[in-house]
Amino acid sequence: MEFQRVEEKPRHFNHFYPAIAAVIGVEAEGRVNFMPAVWNVGLSFDPPLFGVSVSPKRFTHGLLEAASAFSVTFHPYEQAERVQRLGSVSGCEVDKVAAFGLEVVRGRALDVPLLGGFYAAYELEKTAAWPAGDHTLFVGRLRGVWEDPAAFTAEALDPARVRALLYFGRYRYGYPASETRVLGKR
Repeated sequence: MEFQRVEEKPRHFNHFYPAIAAVIGVEAEGRVNFMPAVWNVGLSFDPPLFGVSVSPKRFTHGLLEAASAFSVTFHPYEQAERVQRLGSVSGCEVDKVAAFGLEVVRGRALDVPLLGGFYAAYELEKTAAWPAGDHTLFVGRLRGVWEDPAAFTAEALDPARVRALLYFGRYRYGYPASETRVLGKR
């Protein structure tokens, strides 16, 4: 085991991977854009809040600043190449919807674009944008949820039914094992 004292940047900062590779959907200034976001997190159950952390260097950051709402979609492992492709080009240079022939689903609770092919999705009303170091944490209140009933048990996502897309860092993707255990109840 090695120890590193951190004054500025650590040698590695990906120990929290693997993480779900979600896709942010946003429309502003007449542009629809989709961007993968591994730094995403549920923030509160009541009210239901969800956050995505985006660098100001990203085109999506400016659209999120201008928009009042956004979406987050969750995709199966089988779509890893498509999700990676979305993160490999900037929406500033390429209309990703046209260039990649993406299916855009329109929100029902909010007027937001959702990337088709998801097993679950959130429609989020933007409630805050907090600076967090070299990123901004965009917070949204859940206003609509989409779920593929075939992907879930009564309690949770079933990894035997859908292979959730996980990001391991350095362009490596995978999925969770299909074996899970319930280790207690609340």
